[in-house]
Amino acid sequence: MAEIPQPVVGAAALALVVIGAYITYKALGKLQRGWIIWQSDPINAGDVEYENGIVEVQGEVEQLEDELLTTKYTDTPAVVHEYKLQVHEENRTGDQGTEWETVDSGTEAQPFYVTDETGSVAVDPDGATVSLDVEKVSGGSEIDIGPVDASTSKRYEGLLPPGEHVHVFGQKRDAQGDGLGSERCYIGDGGETDTFSISDTTETRTIVRYIGGGLSSLILGLAALAVGGILALVLLGQLEFSDIGLQMIPL
Repeated sequence: MAEIPQPVVGAAALALVVIGAYITYKALGKLQRGWIIWQSDPINAGDVEYENGIVEVQGEVEQLEDELLTTKYTDTPAVVHEYKLQVHEENRTGDQGTEWETVDSGTEAQPFYVTDETGSVAVDPDGATVSLDVEKVSGGSEIDIGPVDASTSKRYEGLLPPGEHVHVFGQKRDAQGDGLGSERCYIGDGGETDTFSISDTTETRTIVRYIGGGLSSLILGLAALAVGGILALVLLGQLEFSDIGLQMIPL
């Protein structure tokens, strides 16, 4: 079997370790968010003003700003939305293949109210982790990002419109000087918790999203780290490739 050049093995090992470490870090963040929310209980929106520190509410989205945002692809009014455009690799490089590359993505959000039967509380989404149900939308021929062809592009969109159920976990902030209009208090980012989350579903499903996604990413990240470690051992001469697999080289 032809010997793999050491620079190639080294580059592959380094890339896998870096990618694996990044994926693992993100996975642990998701697991932490899910665990923290699991340990908390939602309170009534009308009771937030009497609380201090970390709060959790769920209810219905209500418009706060004079004008709503509109989603990138379907022009649907929303207070929070995210989007992603993927193109077929052969459309950009000329090579055949089935890989899809994300060439454009983003999230937009504006302040809104969470309303339930007890009242409402304002939310400043700046700095929040947004978890939305993202769906594929039709179209694509009017997008102009490089040589993109409608037949080889996919568009995805998630949104949080008025009237939709919302779950918010964050810190209660007093609106003095830096508040939202005339609001006495609001939920936003803060130093008392690393978890500031907005999702378009219930508390239970929010927890499942974070923990389920975290576990999946953790497995992928650890696998990349393991393969990167094996390649590093090959580079250091502790392992060698053979026609039947890997064999340890005795010290």
